[in-house]
Amino acid sequence: MRARVGSVVRRKGRGRGAKPTWWARVTYTDPVTGKRHDRQRRAENKVDAGDLVHDLLAEVDATGGRSLAKEHMTFLDLATYFEKQYLKPAEYVDGRKVAGVRSLSRAVAAVKVLKEHFGQRQLRGVTHSDIRDFRAERLATKTKAGKQRSVAAVNRELEKLRRLLNIAEREGWILRNPMRSGDPLISVADERKRERIITRDEELRLLTACDDRWRRHLRPIVICALDTGMRRGEILSLKWSDVDFEERVLTIRAFNTKTMKRQVSLTIRLALELETLWESSPKTRDGLVFGFTNNVKRSFTSARTAAGLPDIRFHDLRHTAATRLVAAHLPLPEVGRVLGHTQANTTYRYVNANIETTRRAAAALDAFNSEGLEQIAVAESAEASEMVLDATEAVNWRTQSQPEW
Repeated sequence: MRARVGSVVRRKGRGRGAKPTWWARVTYTDPVTGKRHDRQRRAENKVDAGDLVHDLLAEVDATGGRSLAKEHMTFLDLATYFEKQYLKPAEYVDGRKVAGVRSLSRAVAAVKVLKEHFGQRQLRGVTHSDIRDFRAERLATKTKAGKQRSVAAVNRELEKLRRLLNIAEREGWILRNPMRSGDPLISVADERKRERIITRDEELRLLTACDDRWRRHLRPIVICALDTGMRRGEILSLKWSDVDFEERVLTIRAFNTKTMKRQVSLTIRLALELETLWESSPKTRDGLVFGFTNNVKRSFTSARTAAGLPDIRFHDLRHTAATRLVAAHLPLPEVGRVLGHTQANTTYRYVNANIETTRRAAAALDAFNSEGLEQIAVAESAEASEMVLDATEAVNWRTQSQPEW
């Protein structure tokens, strides 16, 4: 028996005087189960039926018939499959992530938004324009706080949608991811880059605000962020077994970071803060350095308000560390390794020009412009001297050429 067969079928119309109908018919054998399947599509006429047969046979060849078997699959079915197979806490082997996702809550939230929008839509019917409309709708929808939803937030949802559709394509449930069927829908260049770094004075004010009895636990955390450039999650996940006081090194485990295992050195003030914490701790190597892994958002918000810095985010401390390392003439590749970046472009996003940098740039341009003005002045002076000489020579020539009477 042939693996797949296509044919055009003409059927009599139902009822007296009804016109005949044309159908495209394809039968094929599932390569996995060995079962025989029959799929039919109604056509407008005989020629249309022939075209449909050609398309159905091409689809069977491309997916082994899986796309036809799942032709009634909805987006909700895909999302449910993704949640069961992929949307679970990260699993690690030898310190490396082999399955699951690290930021589980954010992924769950993104999939929820996608299910609410596409829901019972047939998966095969989702088009590029549908996704473009989804993007426009999300950008027009305010956040829970009533603020404008950022391009970056919508891009993260679109990235999750792209992954779901890639899985559907890989499984043979759709022929092609519709996100690749038109203009790019995810533009990282349109995202507003964060360019806030703190000055020495602002740092002092922030640390002073941490001296409050309710915020003292925050001071070593802030210093750790400023002196290592570590992410908040990496800092709060540190255990005493990750701290080497003798070598003055912190080890960031792969299961506590977005990239790979790495090490960062301790500054003098950070080493002093950690030694103080160690002395007051139960001194268990498996214990958390800062005593908790929950969010420090409330205490940090309180500290920045007390310091008069309402626009500072905790992640800005990481930006600040990167900018200071570059200002200290550390090469960008080395800065990237300290921050745990695998791509140089990521490091560039964390390096921002502070006011001192812009002043140095202005001073350099002033020096350049000053040099240019001096050159112009010298040139004009030389030109003026030449004009005087020319005029003197002309007068001398006239005097000498006058006849004597």
